[in-house]
Amino acid sequence: MVRIAEIKKVRSLVCILLDNGETYWLFPEDLAGTGFAENQEYDSGAFDQWIKIRQFPRALNLAVSMLARRPCSKGEILHKLLSRKFTGEVAELVVYKLEKENLVNDVEFCDQWIRYRLGRGYGLSVIHQELRIKGISEEMISAAFDRLDPDEGRENAFHMARKCWKRIMGGEDVRKSRQKVIAFLVRKGYDWDTAREACRKAEDELNENSRTD
Repeated sequence: MVRIAEIKKVRSLVCILLDNGETYWLFPEDLAGTGFAENQEYDSGAFDQWIKIRQFPRALNLAVSMLARRPCSKGEILHKLLSRKFTGEVAELVVYKLEKENLVNDVEFCDQWIRYRLGRGYGLSVIHQELRIKGISEEMISAAFDRLDPDEGRENAFHMARKCWKRIMGGEDVRKSRQKVIAFLVRKGYDWDTAREACRKAEDELNENSRTD
């Protein structure tokens, strides 16, 4: 048995605090006609089931609306649902249903995110950190990076270096320009060796073009 220790309105939601320390968040209309009141006792199993019945459809609708905007990782959906005061059990049930229906697939999401961010000019270290924030495991990230063509990252770094060189070309000392290009690439997530190689390659191309003009 559990006892309702407190029922209070917080903005547009109602907070139910049980005597065992657990807290549930619902809409005011959920309590209409229930007779719930402070200091009353209820069967814990029946109470949990009642909460799930009220929360699950809303949590599922929220998750589906997220996926309608863009692909999401499991971690992103869990974080959003928990931030909206759904219980951990309800959040896990929603993700389980989405995974069963192949609407959430962290392996596919990981591959898509890497290619999308590479196309935006970012290097692997930045992408790695972004995936960690999105709840992707280290093992899954490493496996996704292993599936990449190594030349793809180097080619992207070269394109970024070429653009950077064109922006800073002028009367500045060449050594300072090189430092700026390399620093820019490192900030974008490329390792030092890749940044330096891309900088040199882009500089050589610009010098060659200037000689043929």
